Amino acid sequence: MLASSRLASTLLASVVAIALAGCDNPGSATAGLADGNHGKTRTLLTDAPFPFDRIARVDVYIVSISGSVAADTSAGNTDFATMATPNRRINLLALQGGVTEELGAMTLPTGVITAIKMVIDTDSSSITLRDGRVLTGKTTPGIQWQSSAGRPTLNALIHEQIDVPSTGGVAVIDFDVGKAFIPVQELAPESTDSSFVFSPVLRAADANRTGAISGTVHAKTSGGAAVANASLRLYFGIPSQPENTWSVMGTATTDATGAFKFAYATRSAWLASRGALLGGSYIVAVDPPSTSTLGRTLVKEVTVTAGQETKIGAVVLP
Repeated sequence: MLASSRLASTLLASVVAIALAGCDNPGSATAGLADGNHGKTRTLLTDAPFPFDRIARVDVYIVSISGSVAADTSAGNTDFATMATPNRRINLLALQGGVTEELGAMTLPTGVITAIKMVIDTDSSSITLRDGRVLTGKTTPGIQWQSSAGRPTLNALIHEQIDVPSTGGVAVIDFDVGKAFIPVQELAPESTDSSFVFSPVLRAADANRTGAISGTVHAKTSGGAAVANASLRLYFGIPSQPENTWSVMGTATTDATGAFKFAYATRSAWLASRGALLGGSYIVAVDPPSTSTLGRTLVKEVTVTAGQETKIGAVVLP
């Protein structure tokens, strides 16, 4: 019989995390999961970025989050248990750098999370520009939801096994704003259309097996003025190879003090052990706000270790 486990999930506005703690009162999970003792599941929320200098809010209406739990990875279990049903609109840009908001609770059996999915409502989701305009799927400019229009089910990519132990743990689902909403002008530079194309990529990870990367961005010198609303991309690849060979692992932005943080990053050693890009490392790319005259900077050879925060210090934009 499966032991009881408490699982809390957190959505980072670029990331949804699911924390697992000790035993709780038994409850019922979604029909179809293996019989046995269960524990309560909590769901939280937090964030990550894109053209921040002109975006005030990114509101996504999250209907539900569910996961499939099996006793082991070979079980092939495809039944899903509801982990949270927030049924509310959440401003993803208000949650950054590991900040979380609890979304709900549900019981799950211990084992291994083999799949996680999220249902959103695009009719109740929107992007608000700093000039006050609200973009939806029915406005021009607006959001091109493509095949995701309505109430799509978004599946998360699980890089490394996510355990659901009775002793506790945390799973994280990365819903990266900077990767999910692509400016049309990025796809077609000659275009004057300021709409966004929705192309979501969710990533799930065991928080106990992740680390973080943090630093500050300054103008011209390490003691220079802080750069707010800078856009950052976290790549994984071989630093000596061209940038178009690197894989985008996440995005972030700087706050008013120039500080940034990539939370819940997958261990670089684990990625290398899987033969990812021939054992490369993380690279942090920093771009200034679009209205700035500052240049771009790359910070290479950054590593991530489970349970640790890698501080890369002051990043200078020339």
